[in-house]
Amino acid sequence: MTVTPPADDRLRRNDLASAQAREVAIGQVTFALMIGLCVALHPGFVLKADEGGMSNYGVHVKTVVPYSVALLVPVLLTFDVSRRAVVGSGASRRMVSLLRLYSAVLLLTLVTTFPYTLNVGLKDLHVAVGVAITVYESLASLWIYLTTRALGPVLAVQYGGLVLAALTFFGVLHVLFLSQLVTGVAFAVLLVSGTRRILGERSPSS
Repeated sequence: MTVTPPADDRLRRNDLASAQAREVAIGQVTFALMIGLCVALHPGFVLKADEGGMSNYGVHVKTVVPYSVALLVPVLLTFDVSRRAVVGSGASRRMVSLLRLYSAVLLLTLVTTFPYTLNVGLKDLHVAVGVAITVYESLASLWIYLTTRALGPVLAVQYGGLVLAALTFFGVLHVLFLSQLVTGVAFAVLLVSGTRRILGERSPSS
């Protein structure tokens, strides 16, 4: 049986979800600002004909600190939101799981960045993690869209970035940073929107 919560309870739930969405947004904005700082400090890594990826900034002494902050802040904030979220419906529980998995994959990206230039095995591991997070973000974004039916054009932009990433992976194009930028921005928008809508609008069930 599904129980509709009182209006004041729904209002508190929506207010909490809005605050949590802002926390997720702060993590995503921090990521964008810190990566922007990395590009400003060393544009040659990514702004060239044969683009490199963001991970280059994690192995350079000039940019390793802002790169680390870029990934660590959204890891901590997103996990904090998932830990404190009030869940009721199946959709809200899945949204919490999505947030936790995102934090874990992003942390794994950070951890595998530092040693990836040491040998081929570590590089392959980091590339595998990069592929995993790209696929994960694409599937997560699709689920958020299907659940909320909002921001369809943003989802289309993300999948355009996914096509660029695939063409880069197979050597047809060399636009790794551009594909990361397009998919990352689109996913950030959908993630913040999904946090607010799904955690705020779903009614607890009993």
